[in-house]
Amino acid sequence: KATGTAVDWVQMPGMKPGPDSTEMVNILHGSAGTAARACGLVSLEPAKLVVEVFKDKMAWNRHCRRVATLYATTTSNGGVIEVLYTQMFAPTTLASARDFYTLRYTSMLEDGSIVVCERSISSLNGTPTAPLVQPFVRAYMHASGSLVRQCEGSGSIVIIVDHMELEALSVPEVLRPLYNSSSTLAQGMTMAALKHLRHLAKEGIPEVLPGQGQQPAAVRALSHRLVKGFNNAVNTFIDEGWTLITCDGADDVTLMVKAPSTTTARLHNASKSILCAKASML
Repeated sequence: KATGTAVDWVQMPGMKPGPDSTEMVNILHGSAGTAARACGLVSLEPAKLVVEVFKDKMAWNRHCRRVATLYATTTSNGGVIEVLYTQMFAPTTLASARDFYTLRYTSMLEDGSIVVCERSISSLNGTPTAPLVQPFVRAYMHASGSLVRQCEGSGSIVIIVDHMELEALSVPEVLRPLYNSSSTLAQGMTMAALKHLRHLAKEGIPEVLPGQGQQPAAVRALSHRLVKGFNNAVNTFIDEGWTLITCDGADDVTLMVKAPSTTTARLHNASKSILCAKASML
């Protein structure tokens, strides 16, 4: 998928790479699920550093709520095998959040490149699967990941592939473009990972000129927290302490309340709860 013809890729609409471009984005054409591939040059080395940054989904994927490593071991050739459980936020109150139960393998190839491959574990593999967790809908990840090749004197060439089936039939028909669009997947995940790597490569630059499209680290961290906080409010998970007050229907206003933690109440000498009114409009 990363370098061959296992998937029929087409250029992403709106992407017009020039002769000096260091980035190329493709999306899936005529196959199952949604998929995107991004290829770019990143001024980070060694390649192992790029891989570890890419694997830290919580740092760059604003749609990712939680990643838990359920099992990890090393192989005789120095590779790493991990069993992961991942939770993703829902983009609207009219749909359930998604989760994944996956196997991830990291290994170095003969030419020195490092490959990370991750895909869902299902009962078809003949292995135990993670129990379903409410209110999440179990989504499926086809073989996805990254391929990092060292470039002497110029960083690394990074190829990122995301290929998923997000169970679009489980949401109202008008919302399905959010779940079966490869372009949406490319913008929200694949390109976001590549941009995060490039931001880290430029962390040493103290000043950012207006209009250059780069954010200072502090501003980027703040925006990341704001989006995560908003996603938490949209989803209001019970395990975050949210309690339902009233809800007349899926497309009406829902009222939730959240009591502050004991530590927060003590620090602020208060016990005021947080009230959240939320609704999605089509």
